[in-house]
Amino acid sequence: MSGQLTLAALQEQVQAPLEPATWPMTLQKALQALARFGGGQPAQVLVTPVAATTVVLVSGLWPNALTLADQRLAAPGLVPTIELEVAPRTGAPADKLIRRLIGAYTQVLREPMQLPQTLVPAWPRVRAVFNHLLALQAVCHQLRVPEGPISVTLHGPVAAETQRLLRRGGVRLVQQAMATPWPQAFSRTHTLAPIVIDGQGRARPRADAHQKDDAYRRARTKPLRHFARPAHPAFVTTTALGQPRTVWPQDYTVFDLEFSSGSVKQGWFITEIGAVRVRNGQIVAAFDRFVKIPPHLQLNLQSQRMTGIDAPLLMRYGQAPAAALGDFLGFVGADTLLGFAVRGGDLAVLNRQFDLTPAAGRVLDVAQLTIASGPMPGMPEVGLAKYRDYLGLGALLAHGAIYDAVTTHALYAYMKNQPVAPAAVVTQLQQAMRANLAKGEIK
Repeated sequence: MSGQLTLAALQEQVQAPLEPATWPMTLQKALQALARFGGGQPAQVLVTPVAATTVVLVSGLWPNALTLADQRLAAPGLVPTIELEVAPRTGAPADKLIRRLIGAYTQVLREPMQLPQTLVPAWPRVRAVFNHLLALQAVCHQLRVPEGPISVTLHGPVAAETQRLLRRGGVRLVQQAMATPWPQAFSRTHTLAPIVIDGQGRARPRADAHQKDDAYRRARTKPLRHFARPAHPAFVTTTALGQPRTVWPQDYTVFDLEFSSGSVKQGWFITEIGAVRVRNGQIVAAFDRFVKIPPHLQLNLQSQRMTGIDAPLLMRYGQAPAAALGDFLGFVGADTLLGFAVRGGDLAVLNRQFDLTPAAGRVLDVAQLTIASGPMPGMPEVGLAKYRDYLGLGALLAHGAIYDAVTTHALYAYMKNQPVAPAAVVTQLQQAMRANLAKGEIK
């Protein structure tokens, strides 16, 4: 039981140095001590050298039963192993590797799209295990910060056993709500395969294989339909940033910008504007414009990699920046605008390129709403591409302005407890874009 191990004894075990000949056994003892302290099952924590790798079984780090809402529930069957392909640095403390192992394991548990659909009914218990692992990480960190208690923020279900672990470890708990994922977010094909840690760096994000072809397809069929500038535009030239809107509207326009942000020489400028008009929960109109590169500026290479939008596309099919902006404001009209994480990105580039800021009460940031309402699984800083997968919108490409606008609309509907069916959303977008072709003159 956890009461058999003191905090001082735990510290001695988890901070033991890892030496070349003995590190697997030292690591196993440290993990077993952590399991014992947290009410887990030490006998189910094993570190076994196998050929060129070391296999780590960590399923004993959490209790075999979890108490949630005063109910004693069996822990879910989560038994993937971790395969270490590189040995730790000589003399490194065990807890440094432990935190990495837990990080790799929770990286899988935080992503519904990496979990089989058989775990949909067990999601609260999966999240409770996730939170217990984060609590163990926090206790390891607390042992290195003797000058004062640290705090850990856990979203979603937190078991009574986890709360007890944190109290014993001297860590403050900040508990916050989390929305339940849609069943569509879980994988139909994934099983819990071994987790491999190979020591390689994280790859830079790149566009989907079809992203560039899709961008050219949309650019070639872009209508030249123009919109009159509204009497009260959503963005104005002013020195004060308009206050964000807090009321949840039923009818609105969702927008997203793709832009190039590089050096002073390259500059910040919009490459694509996408928007969808929503009435009573349905997409009724779409706006999608590519924008020419301003004179004397260059398209950032990373922007091209992420979006598939290159300089030849913009120079051949793009609209002049001022004209594209004018048509966008005309399309928005008097609507409230919804965007995702707009302050540091979309609003910043509008201000830099056009000296525009939102009119008072016209822009609602859906990313802020997700945090305030309890984020979906992942972490509070989940990006829009992940939400696309969580919402079952994998049919949409990421990093296309029109598609990101649709994802933002679906996320907003989800947060309002008025979820939209993924297939219906895609169909509505396709119909709106076909309507554009019927109304506009094609290049």
